[in-house]
Amino acid sequence: RSQDSGDISSGINAEYGDNTLKLWDYSKGKCLKTYTGHKNSKYCIFANFSVTGGKWIVCGSEDNMVYIWNLQTKEIVQKLEGHTDVVLCTGCHPTKNIIASGSLENDKTIKIWMSDN
Repeated sequence: RSQDSGDISSGINAEYGDNTLKLWDYSKGKCLKTYTGHKNSKYCIFANFSVTGGKWIVCGSEDNMVYIWNLQTKEIVQKLEGHTDVVLCTGCHPTKNIIASGSLENDKTIKIWMSDN
């Protein structure tokens, strides 16, 4: 349930069942930040770090959207709409403003989202 940010001492955990994402400092066993606003009560949905054009947390949701949070402020900065089922996975390009998202059986699509910037 976690995605390594490149620093083995921190990671993001999707706490399914309580609709939260938590940023952890694993070396200290401490939750640093909690992100809310998406729906995640049934599935294990993985989150990702995106470091292009800022620092973001990207995660799918059971309301068929992709959510993007500002890493520091915890604010939702964008919701990407287009899937017709649960968005179970996301992936972020390491150097470009590109996100891939994949959805479950009523949708069965992978979408590529690109920023105009």
